[in-house]
Amino acid sequence: MKKNLANWQRRALGLLSIGGGAVGLSSSMATAVKGGVMYGVNSFSMILGLVFFLWGMWCGIQMLEGRGQALLRNSIFWLAQVPVFNTSVFSYSAFCGLQFQLFIKLQPLDVGFIGSVFGAQFSINFGQPELPLFVGVNVIALLIWFWLISKYAVAQATPANLPN
Repeated sequence: MKKNLANWQRRALGLLSIGGGAVGLSSSMATAVKGGVMYGVNSFSMILGLVFFLWGMWCGIQMLEGRGQALLRNSIFWLAQVPVFNTSVFSYSAFCGLQFQLFIKLQPLDVGFIGSVFGAQFSINFGQPELPLFVGVNVIALLIWFWLISKYAVAQATPANLPN
């Protein structure tokens, strides 16, 4: 994997995932402590968020260490950060490190963006009819995913990885 990415690329992506995961983990823990005991959907959402941030930190460590499957693991992690949507039944948004979300709000019709230099967020909601209906994409996560998956495809096509 080290030959597919320059050291600075591995380090930058690894630090971005570790740092974003650490920010998300610490802010989630602070929210949990401040909010007291949580039940039902809130605790489920909080646990999923904590798992997401720990996953990001693990993927970042894999990237820093140049592990064999780091490209694939990180591409899956960054793909999970691409979609952003709200419906009355289900909403989802997640980012770890950087975000630039473009979205289309359907009621009333509006196009916009949300940007963040650095940070982390995990949001999943069930059955909230008051949320506005919108769909979007985290452009930074999408670009990183395309880049990682192309590097992974090249790595898989090298002669050492082809069957005899």
